[in-house]
Amino acid sequence: MYDLIIIGAGPAGLSAAIYAARRKLNFLVISSEIGGQGAGAWLVENYLGLPEINGKGLVEKFENHVKKFETKIKSGVAVKKISKKEDGSFEIETSQESLSGHTVLIAAGRKYRELKVPGAEEFKGKGITYCAVCDAPIFKDKIVAVVGSGDAGLDTALQLTNYATKVYLVNKYAKGRGDNKDLEEKIKKNEKVEIILNSAPKEIKGGQFVESLVVENIETKETRELKVSGIFVQIGSVAASKIVEGLAELNQKGEIIIDPKTNMSTCPGIFAAGDISDIAHKQIIIAAGEGAKATLNVCEYLEKY
Repeated sequence: MYDLIIIGAGPAGLSAAIYAARRKLNFLVISSEIGGQGAGAWLVENYLGLPEINGKGLVEKFENHVKKFETKIKSGVAVKKISKKEDGSFEIETSQESLSGHTVLIAAGRKYRELKVPGAEEFKGKGITYCAVCDAPIFKDKIVAVVGSGDAGLDTALQLTNYATKVYLVNKYAKGRGDNKDLEEKIKKNEKVEIILNSAPKEIKGGQFVESLVVENIETKETRELKVSGIFVQIGSVAASKIVEGLAELNQKGEIIIDPKTNMSTCPGIFAAGDISDIAHKQIIIAAGEGAKATLNVCEYLEKY
């Protein structure tokens, strides 16, 4: 029986692990992967003390920091179900085993929202990708498209200019929706990038691999076929919260509703931190802070348990 089981090893989960180790809790971190969505960021310029670093490098620093403590991390593990026992503790059923804990901190973050147009499923992994950091080098000297309107889309487009000969940035809005105006200006000044506004994907065509992306103007309904070898999808994400459906209350976005002071969900003993919760802003540094705060609140809860 663990004092605490942390689900997720992104900024929130790893930060939580450091605080759990320092408080000498008997705890375990389980996650399908290390790093979360932040690992895919091409450039992080707003993490305090690290003016410029890529997501992968930042996650490596997080992981190395955590390893300095006595921390048990099981990666490659998927959580299937969480059940509450009669004594108030929890049973966590994973892809490998069943675990028990007095408390659970869910920091599983979010999952990429997938494209839903003809050809999207057929060409997944055959030209359609959701990770620029992983796959950008594959498209060296090729023409690619990025589907996305926020900072993630801008970041991906800029990253791809280091490899591709041309990058189409398909934005369903009439103007950019990113918060990072410096990044937006860099994109506008880059001659490799062509921004296609007010348009959305309609169909993906190809043979064995992607050969073109058909986009449709939302207002005029006119279509245009872009000859591309790769399509990078950055259309947002959804909270990975299905494991607590029926236990903790979720908002309309599927995020776990928490008490902002304690990080406790509506189910006593289940806490949440980072992008999976209903906190207002989804930022790496905020997720890390929330993970630390959540663990401190877990400690206070356990003292009364």
